[in-house]
Amino acid sequence: MSPERRSPEVRLRVLVSDDAPWVVDIDRVAATALARSHGWEVDKLAAELDEGSWASDDRWGWAVMVDGQPHGFALVTGMETRDAEMSIRIGPAVRGRGVGREVLRQLADHHFQASDELVRFTGRAHEHNVPMQRVFNAAGFRMEARYRDAFEQADGRFASEWGYALTRADWEAGRHRAEGQAYDLHGLNFTIEETSEGPSQPGLLLRFLQDGKRVIGRYEGREIVDGELGGILTGDLLRYRFVHGQEHRGRVQETLGRGRARFQRREDGRLELLDQWSDDDGNHGRRVLIQQRTEERTEG
Repeated sequence: MSPERRSPEVRLRVLVSDDAPWVVDIDRVAATALARSHGWEVDKLAAELDEGSWASDDRWGWAVMVDGQPHGFALVTGMETRDAEMSIRIGPAVRGRGVGREVLRQLADHHFQASDELVRFTGRAHEHNVPMQRVFNAAGFRMEARYRDAFEQADGRFASEWGYALTRADWEAGRHRAEGQAYDLHGLNFTIEETSEGPSQPGLLLRFLQDGKRVIGRYEGREIVDGELGGILTGDLLRYRFVHGQEHRGRVQETLGRGRARFQRREDGRLELLDQWSDDDGNHGRRVLIQQRTEERTEG
């Protein structure tokens, strides 16, 4: 049996001019289509850091130290307003180990303590940057908004961004350091594996959004259009209500109902969902859905 993976030691320190070369390098390596590079030049960034431009009343630059070595950076702007905004970049070598979550927690602790005027600590994530969305969720930030066409992509087209925030009230209540849910469903896709009762609903695809205990699922299938469910996740049990359109004889009829879905982990590490539902017309069913395999992680 392999030894348990140790949690890394994460701490923040203020960026200094000598950090410029590795900051530029990490900014380049960590940049993706979902989190673009800042495009810094080493000499110019070193001069800004030497002048104190990133340690002022309005903005701060932080080095992310993981086990004593620099593996990322965090930028905080708008400190002279009630709404500060932050962004982080984490190097590929330490992703998937809880570093991003701990960085957000430490940033919140420092800046809420340092500024009595700060009311909200905010950030954004590309609509397809699911790992960063999961980092926000794990650090207690609430999903507040969808900014349509807010992110200009390399091909000139625009994508949406999700907006997140941690308020001073959240921070004072310790929401950012609260124990997380047993299951983090945000951004995960599930497909039908088995139907033991009721209609088979072939091709059903279900994707989750999660904010703490609140869960939204959006789904569609061969005969189902514009499906959405919403509920509360307690431990491994999701109780939900749903509504969708269902094609019948060339027409789309609205169907409403409720259900209970229990999550458990398979031997291969993926989640499966044991779902029992009924609609307001008296129909009911039981089925098993299985998590689709995820893509490579991206944070920041």
